[in-house]
Amino acid sequence: MTETLDWETFDYSDRPKHDIRFSNREIPQTSNLEELVINETEADKVHANEINSQHSSHFETMDPEFLAAATSVVEPYINPKRLSKISTVLAQRTKQSCFLFENPTNPSNVWACLRSLDSFGIQNVHVVVDSSQYNGKAMLNAKRGMRSAMGSASWLTIQNHPSTLEAITKLKEEGYTIYASDLTPDSVDIRDLKWDSDDGRQKVCVVMGNEMKGISDEMRGLVDGTFTIPMSGMAESFNLSAATAITLAHMSANSDRDGTRGPLRPGDLSQHERNCMRLKWLLNSLPQHRMGEALLRKKGLELPKEFRKYF
Repeated sequence: MTETLDWETFDYSDRPKHDIRFSNREIPQTSNLEELVINETEADKVHANEINSQHSSHFETMDPEFLAAATSVVEPYINPKRLSKISTVLAQRTKQSCFLFENPTNPSNVWACLRSLDSFGIQNVHVVVDSSQYNGKAMLNAKRGMRSAMGSASWLTIQNHPSTLEAITKLKEEGYTIYASDLTPDSVDIRDLKWDSDDGRQKVCVVMGNEMKGISDEMRGLVDGTFTIPMSGMAESFNLSAATAITLAHMSANSDRDGTRGPLRPGDLSQHERNCMRLKWLLNSLPQHRMGEALLRKKGLELPKEFRKYF
């Protein structure tokens, strides 16, 4: 097992719930759990702001001429194999669908889910981290590890939400139809789910709940529909990462290969969005932190201050 979080060659730990790569330190040993929760709540707010800043849409407001100039400065420092990989992956990215994870607890599971989403071309991921839903020191420590998992997913666009209501409100404002995985009798078999509207314009957000409790009652009342993945064995449910991968496979099977219909539509990012992502990925590919900022500054180009510390 590698000692770092390597996105492309990650090895899973034989102790996934205690994988030290997802946490720099344990929760302090203290008998005052209430104080611990308060401190973790504040840490969650700080991390949410950092994640949202790192993945914000400010990049998309950059002047096209700046993007072109900055890209031309950075590209010569990236090896040809990486440049080719970036171009290939960008051409297959889709914004037609996104995923939302509600209060997950296992960082290894989250990491596996994010890598699966990347593999199927999903670009946008939303996460609800409601501090009040994590009870006990073990849960708090797992949540801390999740911050490492999300912070290391540099090839995806992640948005952190403080509550379920805020997340769903935002997604509905953006025009998403929201389906949640849910083990209730009223849920539709995933094979019968309607992944597209008659006019072919339906955008889909898939919600995955907590590994132990599933989605919350609040989430159940806000989504447009729920689905279940059929099982024929003795087990009652799939692991979160397995459920995510199976759902993605169903979405892929219900999508046209030319990207015209279905929940997965490779290549539907606008040219400007691709250019923005390309610059971000080039900066992420440089061998040293802040090397990109130094290279750009030599040419009289300045990254927006919101992004400088991340590249």
